Amino acid sequence: MLSTAHRARFAAMAATCTVVAMTSMTLVTSTSAYATALPMSLTINAGSTSSLESLNPNSVSGGVGIYNGTLANAGNWNAYYNLNASSTLVGASASAFQTGSFSITNLTSGTVTYLITMALPTDAGTPQSGSFTFNGSVSGTLITSGPGMLQTVGAGTSLWTAQTGGSVVDTLFDDPFMVQRSSAGATNFGSQSFSGMNSSTFGDTIGMTFSFRLSAGSTASFTTSLNGSGTIIPAPGALALLGCAGLVGNRRRRR
Repeated sequence: MLSTAHRARFAAMAATCTVVAMTSMTLVTSTSAYATALPMSLTINAGSTSSLESLNPNSVSGGVGIYNGTLANAGNWNAYYNLNASSTLVGASASAFQTGSFSITNLTSGTVTYLITMALPTDAGTPQSGSFTFNGSVSGTLITSGPGMLQTVGAGTSLWTAQTGGSVVDTLFDDPFMVQRSSAGATNFGSQSFSGMNSSTFGDTIGMTFSFRLSAGSTASFTTSLNGSGTIIPAPGALALLGCAGLVGNRRRRR
């Protein structure tokens, strides 16, 4: 039988464990196993215009969503997308990916600066700490109806940026980069990629951002991919919760 002092100490520790359990509930309840294809967000900033679209999957197979369709901003741009994406959480193992093609045509009479972001919510739900690895790639083609060009926006910018939860993972086609044509036609400007990029963060989204200037009447067409995976490390509160479980077990044995 526990003494009065021991019982008081145990009661205090149990109360602490109750608080820990409540603050750790998000992590505990987010470790079930499933794969989902959630709506992606597509933001297109073009010159003085801005458009935010929610892209629902046209179909889903094995938790992988297939997203395809066309978008338009009258007199400014037309866009086409054909993407696959999914997010998976199995215990403490988290992963997500986006892959496919995207193109946009400048319908105006002048050169326009574009900032385009495609973001997928992850099943992590909230930013998580741990050990994660990311891989990414992008290739592209400039299509013109006459002389035309595509170029990065300026110093410190990149044509393509990979992000998780708003944090930059890596960049490709860093400034200065330009591809030009003197006549109508198409020019493939190659590809760049990275692999094995380590990160201590897995965000509530993964996403790709394109930033470039595109001449009038020209189309920028991209094939791109981003994936990340790794293991979530429980927060100190979750580890304390495990200690509480041990405390209860020890008390039961002593009784």
